[in-house]
Amino acid sequence: MKRSVIVSLVGGAMLIVGMLVLSPHGMGAFFSIPGFIVVLGGTLAATLVSRPVNEVRSLMHSVPQLFREEERRIDADIAQLLRFAQRHRFSSPRAAEGALADISNPFVAAGLRQVVEGCSLDDLAKSLQWRIAGVRSQESGQTQILYSMAAFAPAFGMLGTLFGLVHMLSGIGEAGLNQIGSSMAFAMVTTVYGIIASNLVFKPLAIKMERRTGQRLLQMTSLMEGILQIHQKRHPMLIKEALESYSAHYQEPASPQVPLTLVRA
Repeated sequence: MKRSVIVSLVGGAMLIVGMLVLSPHGMGAFFSIPGFIVVLGGTLAATLVSRPVNEVRSLMHSVPQLFREEERRIDADIAQLLRFAQRHRFSSPRAAEGALADISNPFVAAGLRQVVEGCSLDDLAKSLQWRIAGVRSQESGQTQILYSMAAFAPAFGMLGTLFGLVHMLSGIGEAGLNQIGSSMAFAMVTTVYGIIASNLVFKPLAIKMERRTGQRLLQMTSLMEGILQIHQKRHPMLIKEALESYSAHYQEPASPQVPLTLVRA
C-alpha cells in the first residue's frame, strides 16, 4: 500500500476512535447495526438503481488499486517505444515486427502493430484517440459512482434519523426515558454513519480516482504522440527528446528520473 494512504487511513481512524473514547457514555453508544445497515444498504441500493450492475462491479475491482503503490510504467514504455523506433527506422520490417513481442503495454502494442501493418496516419490517430476516450469514459463513470455514493450516504443517514424520531415520538406517551433515549441515539448515530461514509470514504476515493485517471490519460496521450512520430519515421533522437520532455514535466518530483537510452537493433 502507498505510505500516504496508510498514514491517512490511520490518522482518520485515530481521529474517530479518539472522539469515541472521549465520549461520556463510552464507545458502545456509537455502535448500531440497524443504523449501519440503513446507511450502507440504502447507499448500495440507490447506486444499483442509478447505475448498471456491471459498472458497479467494475468499480469494486478498481477501488483496491487505489490503495496500492502506483507503478511507474511510463519510463519502461518509453524505452520500449524507442527500441521499436530504432528498428522501424534502421532495420527491416521483419525486425520491427519481431520487436512487438517486447512491448508490455497493450495500448502501445496495439498502436505499433497498426504501424507495422501499414495503417494510415489518420486511421492510426483515430484508433488511439478512441482507446483513450474509452479509458476516460470508463474511469470517469467510476468516479461519478463514488461521488453519487458520497451524496447518497448522508441522505440515508438522515432517513435513519427520521425513522428514529418517528419511533420515539410514536411511543412518547407510553415509553420510559430509556426507550426514548435509545430511539434518539439510533436517530443520531445513522447521521454520523452517513457523514463518515461520505467524507472519509466515498468522496476521498472519488478524488483519488479522478487524479489517477488524469495521470493515466496524460501518459496515454504522450505515448500516442510517440507512436504517431514512429509512424512518420522520425529520427529516434527527436522522439526521445519529445518523450523526455513529457517525462520531465508531468511526472511527480518524488519519482526518480530514469535516463532513456537508444539501443541499436
